[in-house]
Amino acid sequence: MNPHSKKKIALRILVPGLSVLAMAALVGCFGTESDGKKNPTVDAAALRDSGETVFADNCSGCHGEHGEGEHGPPLANSDWLMNHRQLSMHLVLRGNQETPPTVETLVVRGKEYTGGGMPGWHESLTDYQVASVLTYLRGVLNDSTVVSCDDTTDDGHGGYICVTTKRTQTEMDNDYVTPAEVKAVRDSLSLSNPM
Repeated sequence: MNPHSKKKIALRILVPGLSVLAMAALVGCFGTESDGKKNPTVDAAALRDSGETVFADNCSGCHGEHGEGEHGPPLANSDWLMNHRQLSMHLVLRGNQETPPTVETLVVRGKEYTGGGMPGWHESLTDYQVASVLTYLRGVLNDSTVVSCDDTTDDGHGGYICVTTKRTQTEMDNDYVTPAEVKAVRDSLSLSNPM
């Protein structure tokens, strides 16, 4: 066998192998395996860091600098946010001004918030940006979990006194939303993805 034939055979074996590696790398970039489970190669820290900027630029005007709520409901230590993962993606993308999924009343820490003033961000935020802001909210601003609220006691701000439990750093580090999850919700709502 001449040396050129050996090189051709080696390339025929090597190129498909590289294609498989390239595909595996792309799966890692999108954040999920083909079965939909979270991919541990997602850089949750990068999502949280990016999400802090997205939150400051787009959300803090209504929800407060630290998610404490001002014109909109609080997002920090929000039992509603933490218990409505899919719907929170819907609301960020579609907003709460049209159906679906208009939520007429949100109850956060025992206080009711009505109205539909939140705009949709599907035209201005990418899947990565939506995933990053939700990861920031879930993994940074929600360092405690609301266990129960006493509807007979007022916290002085129109809400109730609530019992919370601290979340561990590991719980917060592992609580992230992937761009692929957001893409699936965007696709289900038939919304375009900004470039």
